[in-house]
Amino acid sequence: MLLRSEQQLALNELESLCMEAADQYAAAAGKTTDVSLSALFQDQGQHYDRLAKELAVHIRALDDLPQSPDPDREAVDSLVSSIKAFFSNDERIPLIDERHAAEQAIAQAAQSALQLELPADTIGMVQRILSHAENAQFRLDAVR
Repeated sequence: MLLRSEQQLALNELESLCMEAADQYAAAAGKTTDVSLSALFQDQGQHYDRLAKELAVHIRALDDLPQSPDPDREAVDSLVSSIKAFFSNDERIPLIDERHAAEQAIAQAAQSALQLELPADTIGMVQRILSHAENAQFRLDAVR
């Protein structure tokens, strides 16, 4: 049985949320007919993919292995998203709302991680993720 420290648990949770965000943004980009929204989603997904990979390096430095996202959970999330978009008058709104909620979860996980004792370079990485999540929320609000 592998015992993880609070720092490892917090960083693994944050990395998992970033990986899920990358996958969910990519999926959402394919669900909208709005070209500019699709481009925003693709950009956000690519950015979260890079952030997750960078954070994985920090997790390994703490003598832990990054976790993999749960494919079953992602499939269910995608199905629910598709159903909400189908029944909505504006297919963009459920997609934007779901991405906004994910950004809030990432920001909250980053803020929680920042409350822990972490190496300085890892603190900087988590702050970058927090800043990105906060900026993404503003961008999503702007296209709503």
